[in-house]
Amino acid sequence: MFLNKRLMSSEFLYYKALEKRTELNFKEKRNLYNIEKGFDGECLYDKIFDEIGHESVYVLRGLHLKAGKSITQFDSIVISMDRVVVNEIKNYSGDYLYENNAWYRNGKQLKDNAHIQLSRAKGKIIQLRDEAGLHFNVEGAVIFTGDDFRLTTESDHIWSETVMLNQLRNYFREFKDDRIGDKAKSIVRHIKNAIAENPYFEEEVDISRLQRGLYCGACGSFELIKGRFQYTCASCGSIESNETHLLRTMSDHKFLFYNQPITKQSLLYLIDYQISEDGAYRFLKKYCHINLRAKKTTYTFKYYDWEEPIAQIKHNQRYKDKIQS
Repeated sequence: MFLNKRLMSSEFLYYKALEKRTELNFKEKRNLYNIEKGFDGECLYDKIFDEIGHESVYVLRGLHLKAGKSITQFDSIVISMDRVVVNEIKNYSGDYLYENNAWYRNGKQLKDNAHIQLSRAKGKIIQLRDEAGLHFNVEGAVIFTGDDFRLTTESDHIWSETVMLNQLRNYFREFKDDRIGDKAKSIVRHIKNAIAENPYFEEEVDISRLQRGLYCGACGSFELIKGRFQYTCASCGSIESNETHLLRTMSDHKFLFYNQPITKQSLLYLIDYQISEDGAYRFLKKYCHINLRAKKTTYTFKYYDWEEPIAQIKHNQRYKDKIQS
């Protein structure tokens, strides 16, 4: 069973927020494309796993784990009583060659090696296992979710740890014979205790690049018509409450300025003062932790991103959102 929701990475949410407020340069567009494609591959993995069923195992997704002094990213960890299986998920497309311990595409050697990443991730699980004094086997596979991905290699080792999209359903069926119980729960507990923040995300935008103000959640337009408690999009007609707009802006602020806390003035500046100071303050108190330091008050968004709180309140909002499809 899935134990956690697969969330968009901090980097993905940074680029999505950035794209709403400025023209991305070539490198940013490429990064966003690659991250989005990778996330799509992970979601396809989840969808197929759901179709086959995962009642006989525990599954943790999209984590960073600390083992020793280093932190490693994991796409998926499948846990049962006797084994932990690490899945490295790649949404590659095109023709790839593996030979002489290196990956090639179009005759060019690639810097990334998915199977080395898998080996490193398996090693971290082994380290956690040994530190906890637990006993289970550690296995793994690189899952290629692209329907037009083609691999050429004579390495039996690579094939033994490779699962193509047309093999994925049979691969998931192999977990049907696994079992969960107290031992599996203990393994899950030790893995969860090792969860860490992503230390590699360091992006921070120059605010002068950004278009300030509120934007439509449906079409992205900044052309909004102000009502008393809601804004109507002049482009598509969608209606969103002040609360919805501020929740989305708090989330954007978190990822655009990742290492900076929110202040009332920084939020008001980002929305170009389109909502009153009292209104902004009311929702900051509702959705953020308040940090009091001397004469300066800062706020920390309580949630990972805005989707969690908006899902909780959308049925109870006094001023309902009306999104045009």
